[in-house]
Amino acid sequence: MRHSKETREQAVARMRAGDAPLLEIAREFSVSTNTLRAWLRESEARARALDSARRVATSLSREKYTSASQRQRLLMHALEQSPATIIVTDADGRIVYANPKFVATTGYRVDEALGQTPRLLKSGETSAEEYRRLWKTIKTGKEWRGVFHNRRKDGSLYWERASISPVHDAKGKITHFMAVKEDITAFMEAEAARRRTAAGFTAVFAALPFAIVLVDAAGQVVIANQAAEQLFCAAMPRGMRFDALNLLWVDAAGVALPVADHPLMRMLGEASDPSGVQMRIGVAPPKGGTRWLRCFARPLAMPETHEVAALLVLTEDCDDRK
Repeated sequence: MRHSKETREQAVARMRAGDAPLLEIAREFSVSTNTLRAWLRESEARARALDSARRVATSLSREKYTSASQRQRLLMHALEQSPATIIVTDADGRIVYANPKFVATTGYRVDEALGQTPRLLKSGETSAEEYRRLWKTIKTGKEWRGVFHNRRKDGSLYWERASISPVHDAKGKITHFMAVKEDITAFMEAEAARRRTAAGFTAVFAALPFAIVLVDAAGQVVIANQAAEQLFCAAMPRGMRFDALNLLWVDAAGVALPVADHPLMRMLGEASDPSGVQMRIGVAPPKGGTRWLRCFARPLAMPETHEVAALLVLTEDCDDRK
């Protein structure tokens, strides 16, 4: 005989209540005591399964909540430990958050910055027009990137590369702006020093009284000083082919020297002497009149590419032979 679910549940409920002997309950439902015990075991198994399911569901729910909280903690930790300065402002540009790197970089405490605008850091070197372009960009929902020369609390100046972007709410409205800034003072100072060194080198190079020409592996002029241009009576812009100069070269015996045999061109060959060569050479510019020169040529490796180039140094020869 097959018993309904309701009948089994009623019998199990009677057994759990304990208000009657097992044999009496068996007679009431017309089953054996073994069947009653089986129903009870099945019921307990279902109860355990339901209880386990509830625990899993609760655990998953808590896990989701914990994961969200964990993500928030991780994000906050990332902001706090970031090597970049991070500032968050409201839609009106008032600072509502600044991370510890902001304090280390600017010298301002967080409580001094809250409620202020980033104008707190202005040095006066960024034009009003640039600030207008910045605000126009981020107000339209776009990211702005640029460089500021700002002022710390102690008055010292520093450079920072900034990325400023809007933060939208669920409806797409701009509620905040976030600025991520990198202190590039060391880089900018190094670059300024490099430019000063380059400018100094250029000034000295231009003032040298003897001619200097550097030619790359393709036979093109890399650099030539003013003395070289005066000697050859021709401008020598970068990229100009050295053999395109309208010059007549002669060797020490006064015999015409093909451009291919010129010591500078020979330095570009694979078998060139790394120590260089020195020789007496004559050059006749378009205006005429051979000038005798002491020529020193040597190969060298170009920076970064390490391609072979040739350096030519020419000075007036004081020999009496003309």
